[in-house]
Amino acid sequence: MIRRSILILLMLLLILAAGLVTAIFIFRHPTPLEFQQATADKPVRLPRDETAHFDAQTEWWYYTGFLDGEGGQQYGFELVFFKAYVPAEVRLANLFPLMLSNNPIYFAHFAISDQSVGEHVYFEQVNFPEFWDAGASEDHFEVWNGDWRAWDSDGNTFLEAGGGQYRMLLALWPLQSPVLHGAEGAGVVEMGQAGASYYYSEPDLAGAGHLYVDGEQQAVNASAWMDHQWGSWDAHDGYAGWDWFSLRLDDGSRVMLFEFRDKDGTIQPGSAGTWMAADGSAYHLTGEDFAIEALEHWTSPDTGGTYPIKWQVTVPDHGLDAIVEATFPEQEMPIEFGPIYWEGTVIISGTASGSGFVELTGYAQ
Repeated sequence: MIRRSILILLMLLLILAAGLVTAIFIFRHPTPLEFQQATADKPVRLPRDETAHFDAQTEWWYYTGFLDGEGGQQYGFELVFFKAYVPAEVRLANLFPLMLSNNPIYFAHFAISDQSVGEHVYFEQVNFPEFWDAGASEDHFEVWNGDWRAWDSDGNTFLEAGGGQYRMLLALWPLQSPVLHGAEGAGVVEMGQAGASYYYSEPDLAGAGHLYVDGEQQAVNASAWMDHQWGSWDAHDGYAGWDWFSLRLDDGSRVMLFEFRDKDGTIQPGSAGTWMAADGSAYHLTGEDFAIEALEHWTSPDTGGTYPIKWQVTVPDHGLDAIVEATFPEQEMPIEFGPIYWEGTVIISGTASGSGFVELTGYAQ
C-alpha cells in the first residue's frame, strides 16, 4: 500500500512537472537566434512600433511626470516597464539556465515624490519565478507586470500602478506628435561603442485621474513624458553610466539630452539630444551642441553613491542657458533587480523656466 501511494505521488509530480514545462513553452517567447539591430534603413514607424519587439534584446516604456492635486498638492511620478532577455550564462544553482523559463524577463519600477514634504518612495516588481504574471503585446500597446499596467484605448494611454500608501490611475493624451530621435530623424540613436537603439518620445502628454494616498482619493491633473526605447546594444561595452535629461520649458519647448560616461568619467562622443520646439519641429543635437556642467553633488547615505544634483545646462543655438536643480536630493532608486540609479524631479531657471526629470546611472555600485 505504501509503495503504491509513493508511485501515485511520483506520477502526480511527473504530471505536474510536465504541465509546468508545457506552460513555460506556451507562455514564454523563445530567445531569438539573432537579435534585431537598430539601423537607419529600418526606421521607427508609428503606430506599428508602439507595441512590443520580441526580436530586440532590451525594451522599455518609460513614463515620468507631475500630478497636481485639487488641494494644491504636487507629486512627481515614474512608471517604467522593462523587457529583456536573460543571457544563457545566467543559471539557477549554477545548473538550470534561467532563459529556459523566464525569457524574456519583465520588471517594472514605480515611484512617487511628494514635492511638499520632500519624500520619495519607490517600488519594483519582477515576474520571476511567476513568468506568467507579466507580458507585452505585439499587436496593440499593452504591457503589464502583476497588477501594474499601461495600455492604449481610443488614442488615450492608461496607467495603473500602486505600492505602499500610494495607488495611481491615470488617463493620458498627447498634445503633440511623437518625436523620433537620432541624427537622421529615423528614431535610431547611437550609443557609442555599445551599439545603437530605437528611441522615440511623446514629450507633451496631458492627463487626469486619481492618486490614492493611504486609501484617500485625490483627483489629479497630469503632465507627463513617455520614452519608448528598444534594441540590442551591449550595456557592458563602452560606457559605465549615463546622465539623461527631459526638460519641459514653460514656453512649450522640450529638450532631451543624454551623456554617456566611461569608467573614468569622460563623456563619450556618442552623447546627443533633441531640441523640440513649441511648434512641434525637432532638431537633432550632437554632443558639441550643448554643455552640461555639474555644480553641486549629494552623497546617498544608503548606497554611498555621489550624484550631481544641480547643473548648468546650455544649448547656445537655441538660446538656453539654465540652472537645472533637483527639487530635493533624496530621489535615489536602490532597487534589488538591476543597477542602482537616481531618477528625480528638477526645476529649471535662467533664460527659460520649467520642470522635468533627470536620470543618473553608474554613480553607485
